[in-house]
Amino acid sequence: MATKKKGYHMTDGTQKEPQVADDITLEATPGAAKPEARRTIAVVDGNSLMHRAFHAIPPTMTTPDGRPTNAIFGFVSMFVKLVEKFRPSGVICAFDKGKPRVRMEMLPQYKAQRPPMDPILHEQFPMVKELLRQMDVPVVELEGWEGDDILGTLARRGEEAGYDMLLVTGDRDMYQLVTDHVNVVSTRKGVSDVNIMTPESVDDLYHGVTPKLVPDFYGLKGDTSDNIPGVPGIGPKKASALIVKYGSLDEVIAHADEIKGKMGESLRAHIDDALLSRKVAQIRTDAPIDVDLADARFPTFDVQVVRDAFGALGFTGMTNRVLALAGDDAAGDAPTPACVELGPVLSGKVLEKALADALEAGEWLGIVVADAPVQGTLFEPELEVWASCEAGVGRLAGDGARSLVARAFEQGKVASLDVKRLVHALYPVDSSLPAYEPEAGSAFDPAELSADRIFDDGVATYLLDSSAGSYGATDVAGRYLSGELPEPTDDVPASAIAAEVSRLARPVLADALEKDGSARCMYQIEMPLVGVLARMERQGMHVDPAVLAQQSAELGADIEASKRKVFEEAGREFNIDSPMQLSGVLFDDLGLPTAGLKKTHRGYYSTNAKVLEELARSYDVVAEVLAYREKAKIKSTYLDALPALIAGDGRIHTSLNQTVAATGRLSSSSPNLQNIPVRSELGRRVRTAFTVAPGSVFLACDYSQIELRLLAHLSGDEHLIAAFCEGEDFHAETAARVFGVPVAEVTPELRSRAKAVNFGIVYGQQAYGLSTSLGIPRREAQEMIDRYFAAYPGVRTYLDRTVAEAKKNVWVETMFGRKRHVPDILSRNANLRSFGERTAMNHPMQGTAADIIKLAMIAVDARMREEGLKSRLILQIHDELDFEVPEAELEELSRLVKETMEGVVKLSVPLVAEVSWGKDWAAAK
Repeated sequence: MATKKKGYHMTDGTQKEPQVADDITLEATPGAAKPEARRTIAVVDGNSLMHRAFHAIPPTMTTPDGRPTNAIFGFVSMFVKLVEKFRPSGVICAFDKGKPRVRMEMLPQYKAQRPPMDPILHEQFPMVKELLRQMDVPVVELEGWEGDDILGTLARRGEEAGYDMLLVTGDRDMYQLVTDHVNVVSTRKGVSDVNIMTPESVDDLYHGVTPKLVPDFYGLKGDTSDNIPGVPGIGPKKASALIVKYGSLDEVIAHADEIKGKMGESLRAHIDDALLSRKVAQIRTDAPIDVDLADARFPTFDVQVVRDAFGALGFTGMTNRVLALAGDDAAGDAPTPACVELGPVLSGKVLEKALADALEAGEWLGIVVADAPVQGTLFEPELEVWASCEAGVGRLAGDGARSLVARAFEQGKVASLDVKRLVHALYPVDSSLPAYEPEAGSAFDPAELSADRIFDDGVATYLLDSSAGSYGATDVAGRYLSGELPEPTDDVPASAIAAEVSRLARPVLADALEKDGSARCMYQIEMPLVGVLARMERQGMHVDPAVLAQQSAELGADIEASKRKVFEEAGREFNIDSPMQLSGVLFDDLGLPTAGLKKTHRGYYSTNAKVLEELARSYDVVAEVLAYREKAKIKSTYLDALPALIAGDGRIHTSLNQTVAATGRLSSSSPNLQNIPVRSELGRRVRTAFTVAPGSVFLACDYSQIELRLLAHLSGDEHLIAAFCEGEDFHAETAARVFGVPVAEVTPELRSRAKAVNFGIVYGQQAYGLSTSLGIPRREAQEMIDRYFAAYPGVRTYLDRTVAEAKKNVWVETMFGRKRHVPDILSRNANLRSFGERTAMNHPMQGTAADIIKLAMIAVDARMREEGLKSRLILQIHDELDFEVPEAELEELSRLVKETMEGVVKLSVPLVAEVSWGKDWAAAK
């Protein structure tokens, strides 16, 4: 493979001899002989694509050393899709350089209204140019000239030399360059939606204005984005109509006296502006650049150079897609990313046979549940799934869909973007609906799922980057597959494409998990957990609607009472829920102090929780406002909303999500049962509505101080380990060591302070945070932290080592290999860097705790089934498992759960699980 470095040094038009800087200068050959076979060369408008990418992708992506990369990532994504789709034999990238002097000499106010470039975007331009050079793509720029003119010059030279030219840009004024051999690949939105502009499509777009007349068109209508004036009062429709009628701008001007009304008056008064605007809008084709198009070849990069370059930017998922452009062997031993090209759409007996053959052959099937259509009837929509195999893709509905999914789970291998949703197609969340019964007889049970024959692409993508936030078909394909996703149609909907993505991405994701070290989490934790979660979601939690209704009425009266108290203090009624009105009452009418408070962008002082909690210490009216807010939130979020979520079985069925929390913890949604306040009286009242079946009890079992115990284990600090192993009051022991007093003399206040330090250390809390939480001076808080580390020196060493390793790797991991990427740790921004360091310190404990509770769920569920118990696991909240237990099984299950949770992993300190129970959720805790 050629590895010759290509590049072009540009002159400013005053030097006659080309210079050689870092790159090889190639003499211009505008009159080069036509090649024997017509080649296609793509010329990319670098500025246009970088701006589009920057605004399409959130600016949260960074390199391992903290530099922003969102625009570069989007640019490369578009670049790859361009090459995959059009397969040009050569690629050149052009950029603006300096002020657009060429046009500013004609029109001084040209682009003057544009704000300065965002610093985050500005920082990425040198980086993308260097990346292009490492990909052996020529970078062309010329002082004082715009990239548009470089594209125009190369377009004309290439056409004259016998090439087909593709101009990749989002600028519509480039349509003037379109000919039979020059097409514009117009980026319309995001980073993937493009439109190919030919002479015919330009004519259609502008209603009769041909490419050659585009400058005339701009001469009349102007261009507000570039500050080109045009003729006031003449917009696109009028401009195109005039040009079509008279033939050109010159002819429009020649017939200006015939144009009636205000439009004619404006035209006659702005003829000079129209002519100048046309001149400014004219793309130049005479830029003095030294380029030999015959040498523009792609791909010719060095594979290792590109691999290293993309690795340095943190684009691990994109690397193989780029390398694949150079051929099948370039990506090494990794699976070459498949191109998302849908196979034939099959149906009927042909589809049935294809899927049966695939199951027989041991193929992985991609299967997804189709989104239900907007309900147009009173009847429940029929189940619909799309399935993909090597032979093609097809739709099944009703019992045919259920039969396939059941056979695939029992006999085959299933890849899906959401395996749990597929399980619920056979095992409905509402337990009043029967589970699917295959012809063999017994109902489908997710406990029988084989974890090594299911693969959740969404979960796999999450494990590889838990901060991405979205793991749908577009996200998975964009990171791990090549080509552009097909546009959904009536015949091939998004669900069909998702099924294909599920199947094609699986081997690439499986390979990435192995190389990343995340395979253990995938196959030993997350996939075995799918069946457990499906069973928990179907079991649900029993809720008494009468209790909710009574509480809602009582709380409604309390809310009105709180409002009256606030209105009495304020001296008038107002909307307490309006931050602006509340701010006016508190700080203007009542004159509460505003020292240190910041105003919102709308000009009033903030009334957020932090501000009000501070003021509530001194002002009763603010305390009453906070009480009102809590009551109103509890009423609307739970008491009024929960009854509508009770299913046909009289239970509420939350969704337990594996791909939401970056820490690895499960989250709860629809409704979120993990967020019901546990320490407030109002929260406890809501929990009394969560009851159990007659003859049963609500049992809770949670790990005691698991993250502190993990800190002891991971740090290896002998004093910390001893404190746990000796079974002492850990917080009292810490207080004794930190404050230098015997354990017997530790007061409740000292113990409380030690407890705050213990948990603060786990979360990477610094002196400021500790001083705020304890209400003490920062200096005193720092002294407490210093004494803590003196008492437990192994902890300081461990945390420092963890941060140092995170700065080197830009990720941290749990005991079980669950990684969390921490690019913020290398940020130049002190606040972001501090956040990254706190995340690095905390994740090994919090993430490992998440892994352990998941392993405990799997083990407890398995033991309950092995022993034939009727007890059911119904909820998980952080370090706690909740059960609905028949009274006859209470003693046995208490022993089983405690024993299993404490023995699921062996540490250098004991894991302690504490069991409690009661007649409802509140009584159990």
